Amino acid sequence: MSESSVESVVQMITDAVRTGRLAPGMRLVEAEFTQNLGVSRSTVREGFQRLIAAGLLVSERHRGVSVRQFTRKQVNDLYVLRATLEALGVQLATPHVHAAPAYVEELQRKMDAAEAERDLTEFSQLNTAFHHHLADLADNEYLKNVILQFETSIYWLQFRVLVDQQSVFRTNQDHRDIVKHMVAGQALEAAAAMRQHILNAGEMVQALPSNHFKREMVPQS
Repeated sequence: MSESSVESVVQMITDAVRTGRLAPGMRLVEAEFTQNLGVSRSTVREGFQRLIAAGLLVSERHRGVSVRQFTRKQVNDLYVLRATLEALGVQLATPHVHAAPAYVEELQRKMDAAEAERDLTEFSQLNTAFHHHLADLADNEYLKNVILQFETSIYWLQFRVLVDQQSVFRTNQDHRDIVKHMVAGQALEAAAAMRQHILNAGEMVQALPSNHFKREMVPQS
């Protein structure tokens, strides 16, 4: 079992969830991945374990491994926490952007162009690059790892928003506000704009039909 083989399994499953080929609740059969990818069972098993730890997959007794499905409350809790963490990341990154704004400004110009052309695929890729770059600039390894873990766990719901709602382009105004404040060196204002941006994204996810969410367990009286 090589590290590169395990990473290939992890990346393949992550990409399948990111693009909607694997949906929440879908069961993953170890033998199928072993055969399709030409790797050992131990390699597939290790890949599964890493994605379980990252929150993308879940292992349940008598059911095996499946793509994790969230209740509406769990999604709300995730977005509230993610908003706080990404706001902190932007606050830490602002001095770096203020000192050297060119790359962030270029990303924003490209997002504006994708918005104008209504190119969802390009916009989605640039949006991911934007958030990842700001997480890098925060220069806090632990913060970045947690931010990326939350992002990974809700890939499929974000995909559904992109596919089903052209209104996703409206979120680009949030990006413009964040960049404006960062370039001006206004760390607290930029952080507040990022927090609102993530909460807005959470509201878009909550607007999805209920079949995308796990049912809430009603307490027994």
